[in-house]
Amino acid sequence: MAMGMILSDCSAAGPVPTGCFASLNAGVVKLGNRRFSRSWHITRSGLVPLSVLFDGRELLSPAPVPETEEAVVPRFRVAGSPLTEVGAPALHAFLELDAPGGVISYHFAVTPGVPAVTVERIAPQQTESVRRTGGDEPTGLETDPAAAAETDEAACCEFFRPGCAHLKLRFFRFADQTDRHDNLLQIEELRLSPAEPLSLRGTLFAVEDPLSGQGIVLLKFAPLPERRPLPDPVDFEWDTAAFALCSDRYPWAVIGYDGGMTGLTRALHLYQQELRIVKPGRDGLALSNTWGDRNRDQALNEAFMLSEIDIASSLGIDVCQIDDGWQGGVTVNSSKAQEAGGGVWEGYHAADPEFWRVHAGRFPNGLAPLVKRAAERKVGLGLWFSPDSSNDFANWRRDVDTVCRLQREFGVEWIKIDGVKSRTREGEANLRRFFAEAIRRTAGALTFDLDVTAEIRPGYFGMPSCGTLFVENRYTDWHRWWPYATFRNLWQLSQAIPPVRLRFECLNPKRNMDKYRNDPLAPAGYPLDWIFASVMAASPLIWCELSGLSAESRTELGRILPVWRGFRDELHAGVAYPVGPCPDGTTTSGFFTTTADESTCHLILLRDLDAAPEREFELPVRLSEYAVTTVMGEGSVKPAAEKRLRCTLPPRRSYLWLRLSR
Repeated sequence: MAMGMILSDCSAAGPVPTGCFASLNAGVVKLGNRRFSRSWHITRSGLVPLSVLFDGRELLSPAPVPETEEAVVPRFRVAGSPLTEVGAPALHAFLELDAPGGVISYHFAVTPGVPAVTVERIAPQQTESVRRTGGDEPTGLETDPAAAAETDEAACCEFFRPGCAHLKLRFFRFADQTDRHDNLLQIEELRLSPAEPLSLRGTLFAVEDPLSGQGIVLLKFAPLPERRPLPDPVDFEWDTAAFALCSDRYPWAVIGYDGGMTGLTRALHLYQQELRIVKPGRDGLALSNTWGDRNRDQALNEAFMLSEIDIASSLGIDVCQIDDGWQGGVTVNSSKAQEAGGGVWEGYHAADPEFWRVHAGRFPNGLAPLVKRAAERKVGLGLWFSPDSSNDFANWRRDVDTVCRLQREFGVEWIKIDGVKSRTREGEANLRRFFAEAIRRTAGALTFDLDVTAEIRPGYFGMPSCGTLFVENRYTDWHRWWPYATFRNLWQLSQAIPPVRLRFECLNPKRNMDKYRNDPLAPAGYPLDWIFASVMAASPLIWCELSGLSAESRTELGRILPVWRGFRDELHAGVAYPVGPCPDGTTTSGFFTTTADESTCHLILLRDLDAAPEREFELPVRLSEYAVTTVMGEGSVKPAAEKRLRCTLPPRRSYLWLRLSR
């Protein structure tokens, strides 16, 4: 098979993990784990779904037996390998079929830990998204409904005839290009009605039986529809009797869940953590980057960065990252761009063969003094990098050499990715090759922050195993940052994406105070430890020059960061549910995190300008099973019911951090 888009290539195959199975018998492919299994009938045009079995319950209606056709002789093999290059142990199954138009290849994967099956399909001509539904407008005439049209079920990614007549759909409508969008996730609930066909575009859909609370997630590993090099007119389709995930140019996963929206969030978080296992010391760290103060590269030099490293160490920050400007080449965003003829934003190698050398003027001794100081202060070193988008990332191998050299020579393991323009399918494939090869050559040591702020980029689910998502550029200089708004975006996205996958920012709240005069939600009104607490369930970004923080702000940040470092592995070890109302500056809201086995939980509550000091919160665990202790903050709690906690936070702009343990 060709290089996988998501799944590992099994080049270093090992044993199949216990609890997973795969078989081919009498023209039926079946695979799964103890909780979740799937089966398909093999036809000459592909696979037709027969069964989705979740916790012993069949979710599909009985499938009609396909008509007898010329015998298909499939080729089938099974191997054990990580789910992705940095994923959980998995069973991989490979199926090849000789179809009339050429060979169709399937790559399936399942892990023991979550009820999900991931699929990649490679066909001679991968299917287009074609509307099957539609027809005449309503006439008002009451005629008996016609039989549903026959559909080539093998031509879809997946085609499901549900075993329940009362289904609802949750449609996750994401927005990226966050430089211009600030409502990043809206979840729309729709009834799958026998009277109304639906055709939707997106990457994430959940179909649920409201009577049982069970459902299946359809997750497409693709950029958002507006960012794909080739448009897909339809991603999800309901024809009034069955639903389909359309267009097979991208891999997909089918995930089982129960427990309604709470169970859906849990299933999504745990599955995504199978794609990239959260590794303590690599993932979920607090990272500083000076670009948030909008001085760009003006202050960059050896003395300045040595000071930033020292302050980072004193505060408890894990990684000090140098943004655009450490390199000799000049980009369009540099403060020196005008002097350099405008700078470049791609075509770096053509503009300067030594573009990625260390800037000799700013760092005459290279990065060695910074590496030495960072090691002494026990702070990691990170850098900014922009893969060359020109000619469909034709220079991806040279870019791999560059980032691997940075990791090898300077110990740089956290790289912020920027400037990506994935305009074509070839460019998209080469960008995948860049990340996959860099991760392979460094044995998974490199962590990339993929940017979703602008241009044509992989988005939230296009390349989820590469690292963290840098979600938003917000600056007080432009009057665009409010702490509650960042808190709100994290709260909303956490309904679908584990916060540890998201890089969210804390700025210096005391800068540009004149731009927020008479604003009750002005950044300066928030203590910096409150701001940090609002994003500490994620991968926090201290988005400012540390040397510019006031003594008061340093004290506030230095108060919470060391405590957070002692508990962050627990915060990132499982699921993080948003709790309370969506933050808007007047709420008490937060996050409830659980380890995967729910043995340890954390409740983080932040009161903003909420008029009431006391609120009740619905939690996904039974409180009688846990001992509750206060980690930090002000307030008190008492059970209101088995799964409800009454919390009191007396002062406004206060927070309360609790730990629950069995």
